[in-house]
Amino acid sequence: MDDFASSTLVAAVRRALADDGIDAASSAPVADGALLPFDVKRRFLGGVARAYGLLPLLRVGVVLPKIASDPVVAALLGAEGPPELLERWRRLERFTRSRHHVVFREAGERDLLAEHAGPPGAPPEPAENVLVLGVLTVLLTMTGARDLTVTAGRDRRTVVFADGVFRAPPPGCDTSLWRFTWLWPLRRAPSNPAPPAPAHAAAPDLDPVSRARTLLAGDLARRWTLDVVAAELGTSSRSLQRRLQGAGGFQGLLGSIRTEAAAGLLLAGEHAPCLVGFACGYADQPHFTREFKRRTAVTPAAYRAAFARRPGPGRTDHHSTKESHG
Repeated sequence: MDDFASSTLVAAVRRALADDGIDAASSAPVADGALLPFDVKRRFLGGVARAYGLLPLLRVGVVLPKIASDPVVAALLGAEGPPELLERWRRLERFTRSRHHVVFREAGERDLLAEHAGPPGAPPEPAENVLVLGVLTVLLTMTGARDLTVTAGRDRRTVVFADGVFRAPPPGCDTSLWRFTWLWPLRRAPSNPAPPAPAHAAAPDLDPVSRARTLLAGDLARRWTLDVVAAELGTSSRSLQRRLQGAGGFQGLLGSIRTEAAAGLLLAGEHAPCLVGFACGYADQPHFTREFKRRTAVTPAAYRAAFARRPGPGRTDHHSTKESHG
């Protein structure tokens, strides 16, 4: 989230600063439903760092549980464990066309080496590094990384998060290099487990199309396949596909659910089209634009321009400038 910052990110920063007793209302940019230009976001974060140090920005992620219903945050938190979270984070960066991005150098079951990088000669600033680091740290803890410890710097000795507490990196620390280590939660089966009842046996009278629709809509950011949905519903892939024929098959049903969800978020006007596409599970912005237009005859940005509520007083509809992205 570096070339453009969404209202979600700005709201999280403002809320975290307020929780730390820092009044940033006068300096924080307004991003109601819009994407903020890179330079605007950079000046804001740099100003906070100069006035209050890096720790308040590093701690921004602690407000994520309070805004977990936000579609973008919810899409990230739907990940079942750190590996899937990292895949979703990469996809979010593709959607926002980030100038800066997280490079995952090594990824194991219980550790991760990463770098916050930018184009040659234009690295991210420390304020930008710690903001992303803090957000990723909290996301990891919320998606299954237990007893998480995070270090920064080339020597991997500077602890910036341990025992649930953030610590400010010392001056001179390379805040762009990170190491995460955690204990993966072990799920041990009971000694004499009873066989689980398949979903269709528990509710035999429910329409399989409705059950599939509910399952898919519950986490559109997941990489759903017919086999995965069939297993979740306790049926065979062939049987489920046959039952879904009237809804256009599995891909047809998934496509219609994504379009409906995207249309609702676009009408709400609270998120830029690229973030709507991410939250609704599309692979990237061209995929979102192509599929949405195929089903509605207009691009996401054109749909919002035609049907969404008008910006209120004092709001700027910056997302209309992102037609090429939406």
